[in-house]
Amino acid sequence: MDNTQQREEGFSKMENLELQARVRELEYDCGELAKSNSELTDRVRKLATRQPMWPKGYRPQNRKYNNK
Repeated sequence: MDNTQQREEGFSKMENLELQARVRELEYDCGELAKSNSELTDRVRKLATRQPMWPKGYRPQNRKYNNK
């Protein structure tokens, strides 16, 4: 009976250590994703607010089509 109790305790401790390692790994991944997300958000905000630029040499013409 004592041997099975020790085995169960050892098993639960090992499972606890594995779960803690997994949590640390997931927290690191979450931090990396949050950093990447904030960088991409800043980039999108910058691109969304900038003035559009025409290619060099391009001259848009305003043509009105008269449908008679």
